[in-house]
Amino acid sequence: MFKVQSHMQKLLATFLVSTGYILFGLLSIWAAIPPGFATVVWPAAGLGLLAVLLLGPFALFGVFAGAAVLNFIISLNYAGGEPSLFVSGMMGAFAATQALVGRVLIVSVIPAPVNFVRPAVVAKFLLLGAIISPLTGATLSNIFLWAQGVISDQDWFKNWVSWYMGDAIGIVFIIPWLLVFTPKTLSSHVSKVRFVFYSLITITSCTALLGWLVTKTEMEKHKVEFTVNVNVLERALSGELSKVSDILQALAGFVRIQEDVTPSEYRVFTLDLLKRNPSIHGLSWNERLEGRELKAFETAMQASYEAFDPTIHFEVKGLDAKEDMVAVDNRDTHVIVSFIEPMTGNIKALGLDVYSQISRRKALDNAWSSHRLFPTAPINLVQGNRSEPGVLMFMPGGKTTGSNHSGYATAVLKAQEMIENAFGDSLLPTLGILVFDPAAPPGQSTLFRQNLSGEDVEYLTAGWNKPAQNKAGFLAERFPLNEVRTITVGGHSWVLAQVSGSSFLYQPWGVHLLLAGSVLFAGLLGWFIIIVAGHTDEIEYQVKRRTRDLTQANSRLVESEYAQAEAVKDAERSNRAKSEFLANMSHEIRTPLNAILGLSRLGLNQEPPANFRDKFEKINHSGELLLGIINDILDFSKIEAQKLELEEQIFSIKDIISQLRDLFIEQAKSKGIELQFRFDGKLRPWLTGDSLRLRQILVNLLSNAIKFTSEGSVTLVCRYEDIDDHECLLVISVTDTGIGMSESQQKVVFDAFTQADSSTSRKFGGTGLGMTISHRLATAMDGNISVTSRQGEGTTFIVKLPFKLPQPREIDEFKAERARVRDNREGALSGHVLLVEDNEINQEVVGEQLRHLGLDVTMADNGALAVAATRRHHFDIILMDIQMPVMDGYEATRQIRESGINVPVIALTAAAMVEDKRKALECGMDDHLSKPFRQEEMYTALTKWLNASKPSLMSPRDDRET
Repeated sequence: MFKVQSHMQKLLATFLVSTGYILFGLLSIWAAIPPGFATVVWPAAGLGLLAVLLLGPFALFGVFAGAAVLNFIISLNYAGGEPSLFVSGMMGAFAATQALVGRVLIVSVIPAPVNFVRPAVVAKFLLLGAIISPLTGATLSNIFLWAQGVISDQDWFKNWVSWYMGDAIGIVFIIPWLLVFTPKTLSSHVSKVRFVFYSLITITSCTALLGWLVTKTEMEKHKVEFTVNVNVLERALSGELSKVSDILQALAGFVRIQEDVTPSEYRVFTLDLLKRNPSIHGLSWNERLEGRELKAFETAMQASYEAFDPTIHFEVKGLDAKEDMVAVDNRDTHVIVSFIEPMTGNIKALGLDVYSQISRRKALDNAWSSHRLFPTAPINLVQGNRSEPGVLMFMPGGKTTGSNHSGYATAVLKAQEMIENAFGDSLLPTLGILVFDPAAPPGQSTLFRQNLSGEDVEYLTAGWNKPAQNKAGFLAERFPLNEVRTITVGGHSWVLAQVSGSSFLYQPWGVHLLLAGSVLFAGLLGWFIIIVAGHTDEIEYQVKRRTRDLTQANSRLVESEYAQAEAVKDAERSNRAKSEFLANMSHEIRTPLNAILGLSRLGLNQEPPANFRDKFEKINHSGELLLGIINDILDFSKIEAQKLELEEQIFSIKDIISQLRDLFIEQAKSKGIELQFRFDGKLRPWLTGDSLRLRQILVNLLSNAIKFTSEGSVTLVCRYEDIDDHECLLVISVTDTGIGMSESQQKVVFDAFTQADSSTSRKFGGTGLGMTISHRLATAMDGNISVTSRQGEGTTFIVKLPFKLPQPREIDEFKAERARVRDNREGALSGHVLLVEDNEINQEVVGEQLRHLGLDVTMADNGALAVAATRRHHFDIILMDIQMPVMDGYEATRQIRESGINVPVIALTAAAMVEDKRKALECGMDDHLSKPFRQEEMYTALTKWLNASKPSLMSPRDDRET
């Protein structure tokens, strides 16, 4: 809250508050809808509440002064009553009390600073400040005004509701505006002031436009009702005058069709007419005579009345200028009241020469000359202590055949009563009605008026005399709604004026409610905008903070990614180093191992003595074991690097089982173990898949089973489970009666480099990779391996692998190809082989193997010599080593292919990695044999490519030995 300390500041603040209160109040009154100046919104209440909240209790003096002065101004200029300093002061006190109650409630419930971002705080603020606190001012003010007689019992509740709603809606509507202009109000920050300000302008403009349109529509509606009402009044008055005219015509006819009329006959005729028309004060027949006829007429009428009532003395008399009864002067024309009813009260008029009255003479002459009804100017009818406007209606009637009567049927009308009866329920209580005779002297023209002061009557009669082009504008200056009608009265006319000092005939409560709802909605929408602006500001702050945090996190992430990238590079370098190490180790081990296995096989093939055979066999067996270890390590490396490639070829499961039996039967016999192979269920002899990896898995399982079984049996059972028409699941179980495994050993049996314990490794040997490779091979083939075992009783491994089922056509083609290969193997091999090998021992071993197969062999120590040899000689096949001095096998093969030589090239190398095989094929080689190789592998490759070889392009040079 603002702190105002000096007296001058307090005086200035009080003046500003009181001035603002007055201006807001006058604005509300200006925008109010008459009649009654009811206003749907009282923003001054909101200003008072916020001022007391903002400035403190001393602002109550400003609220009091502003409300008191405003009430005095309203009483003086709008309410139409006498202003009272006492009433105005009390109104100011009640307004200040309301603001104080609002401050106490809000400060006690809502702690500072007030956070208008939270809907709950706004709801509490509106509940306490806009709903509860206005009850104070509305109740106290209306009770006081009722006690002072300003408000009636009937209007008290309606006025209280209007007062309360105006204050409540004013507080809801105006405070968002004030918060925009005082953004630090209540120690609270209103966010996005410009956005809120423009939003409030838009909302208020739309609300004002809606209010203007609704008000204009309602005004047009009331204008139409106003016009309809004056038309109704016009028709009603004209109808009533027509009825009077008909009565007078009937009366004139009654008198004129008879030769003589007696007073009793006249009474009988007029009595019913007077009863049915109470606004007719009297009916008379006024005989029109010439001067010479007057004496005879008087004598006849005296006789008639003496016969009717001896107490009535008929005597002709006149009126002088002072309206006193005098003897009638002898003139050319006399109009004598011959008959009059009711007689009571009117007996003095009997025998009066009406023509002697100058004010009546003009009407009589006009009626006689126009032969139409004609009224006199308004007269004052006195009955007892009251008087009312009246008028005489003259209906002329000349002599007819058979009648001696001519004169005027005359009606004395009580104008006020007649017009009231004519208008009936069509008189709206809020409208001003004036009926006057425009030809009458000023001040004597009024026949009827309602809700109009004497000043209003003078204004309207003066306006009637204005020129036609100025008349409408002149009347509208005082009466926004005005309609003037001319009423024909026989040969004369009256004027009917209907006016309203307001554009509305009555309080348009529907418009009030709609405008109140619109302003209330606009105010609530303003609060909503403040909440949204606060939330938006908070979100933007959070976004900026999060953006800053994310920027920092991103910087850390970039650093982390850089570190990770470096780690990846290190890992890649480590993997490359590992791969290079494995490749180099494999190559370096395979090269001498090839010599060991080759020489041992050559020694065995030469049928050595028994003691040498035993040594050769042990050397060969040790070499095979070493080769198996190397192959296991390479397979594990391939699987771990996800570089394992699976083949899709047709194979016979029976062939694989037969090979396994041949491979392990002697080993099982040597240990005294029974080795069994069995098929369960329907046999599917042909499958499509990687038979080499299937054989590798089964070799590992059978090898382990035989290794860990000292007595009993090892059984392999094969069965099938159909998946669909194109695929089946091959299920193979390997069961032994060996040492078995504990539950803990079963959990790690497929882990790399793991055996039951160190004693197992010492007793049975092995690297601990066999089961790991089998498990990962099965997983790579979309299958699985499971194990069940009991220590001391044996173990069962179950392999489940999916395989495709080949079509009969594919099986027939495979059989034909296998028969062709088998036929080729049965014949002796022939051809010229170029063996490119830098190692002399391997040259000797491989050369001897090739010659043993019946082939001619030419040696080349490096790739350069091999390229030169192919340009001078024709070879049927080339066996190419990879790592050689001068020129390696890759470059040599590329140059051979570039020279147009298409002879088959088989890589014969100790480089056995996947990358090595792919690189060999990419440079133009046709196949790959890893050292050390078996005689059967060599034979198969040679058979395949010697039969598929094509004639080479021969060099023009002479053939020479290398």
